[in-house]
Amino acid sequence: MRLVLLLLGLILLGDAQAEGAAAPYENEYQDARKNYRARHYQDAVRMLEALLKVHPDCARCAHLLGKSYGRLAQRANWLSAMDLARKTCAAFELAVRLDPNDEGAIEDLIRYYRAAPEFLGGGVDKAKRMEQRLKNLHSQK
Repeated sequence: MRLVLLLLGLILLGDAQAEGAAAPYENEYQDARKNYRARHYQDAVRMLEALLKVHPDCARCAHLLGKSYGRLAQRANWLSAMDLARKTCAAFELAVRLDPNDEGAIEDLIRYYRAAPEFLGGGVDKAKRMEQRLKNLHSQK
């Protein structure tokens, strides 16, 4: 349990969100973000899951969903925390697939991979691949 809490604490250090062009669902996304900032993580999760069903291409939604799952995991019992940690990983991976240039999502995924054991989707090799991807992004600027 301590490992999961430590892992999620490391992931959630940086809460900056990428700002993008206004989308048709911007108001709903901003409402979910307000819930996240107000520490109403369950509400944020509910809103973001619904948004992703309707707008499965919303990378920002997936990224914030991962952060919200992570915050819930910090408060959960060990069994629920492990399930939420896996959901955190899946949401971060989705965010990076949807927007391969989102440095914040990549950084969160790197932190997750570095901190999580393999049975929760982590791994040093995965982290190194993502770090190389981030380095390549920086060199393109």
